[in-house]
Amino acid sequence: MGNYFVCSKTNPIVETKPGKIRGFRINTTYTFHGIHYAEADRFQMPQPIKPWTGIKDALAYGYVCPLLKQDEPNMEVLVPHRYWPQNEHCQNLNIWTQSLDPDAKKPVMVWLHGGGFSAGSSIEHVAYEGDHLSEFGDVVVVSVNHRLNILGYLDLSPFSEKYKNSANAGNADMVAALQWIHDNIANFGGDPENVTIFGQSGGGMKVATLMNTPAADGLFQKGIIESGVYEASIYQKEDGDGTEIVKALLEELKLDASEIEKLETIPYYELANAYNKVEEKVAAKGCYIGQGPLENDWFLGNPIKCGFTDHAKTIPVIVGSNIGEFDFGPVVPGKHDMNREDHISDEKICRCNTGVDLSV
Repeated sequence: MGNYFVCSKTNPIVETKPGKIRGFRINTTYTFHGIHYAEADRFQMPQPIKPWTGIKDALAYGYVCPLLKQDEPNMEVLVPHRYWPQNEHCQNLNIWTQSLDPDAKKPVMVWLHGGGFSAGSSIEHVAYEGDHLSEFGDVVVVSVNHRLNILGYLDLSPFSEKYKNSANAGNADMVAALQWIHDNIANFGGDPENVTIFGQSGGGMKVATLMNTPAADGLFQKGIIESGVYEASIYQKEDGDGTEIVKALLEELKLDASEIEKLETIPYYELANAYNKVEEKVAAKGCYIGQGPLENDWFLGNPIKCGFTDHAKTIPVIVGSNIGEFDFGPVVPGKHDMNREDHISDEKICRCNTGVDLSV
């Protein structure tokens, strides 16, 4: 049987709070790409998207966040990547669903991509397409793009109150996406009170950090952390603030502290190139370099270090690891001959509540 494709002036169209959008249908799956869920100025917290009249197309993927370095083909034979136009105004999401009935109340699964907090995108791999999961799991699948690296996690707060949460802007984008989902997903057949956030590697870290973000409380009910236990000793220097890295960045750009606002308008790749030149030297001093969310009154800190909030402890979570991650040979001897019980035993995959010590 061949593919069945539908996209017309009247079908499928969904009403969201900001306005109407048009997607397409392939076989049983309704698909909507590149839906803007928020907007933001550089280094600032996201704001709700402005309403529109008429119908906006959601037929093509939106921009992905620019990277610190030009992406290079990597392991393309084994894991093909997809490359897409980049722009810092990348707050968009994609939806796959089997129903547009507001009363369907299907479970919602929100995919947070890997790449740490500095790279990757919601469409980086073909495997990130949500159509198969939606069809065979009978769920609504959402994938999210958000600000990364210095656009989402550079702490400028020591230089101005204006940038109080610049180190958490990327996570704030994800919270804005979850708020959009909560407000609109019913019209895509989803249940806003049955939302699971899940991610692998950096995406798993994002799940853990959102559990310790009060602004996200109530916007998701379950979590899945795949190979993403957020360990500071591996990933980033958490102590301190952005003073040293931003001083070095300003010096490289031949600016002084009084010109901090110029960082808002410098072309991104000029800013990224300057950061790349100073980041390693600052990191060698043991200083914070802006590669993930920073603890403050908005983000309550890495749960492995600070513990989970009382609310987070009520959220059921699956925590596990993807066997052989980052290696396509038999990292575990005889892994290709292992049965399910062997995998579970070897990987210590556990289904647990967040009251459990995740460092075990």
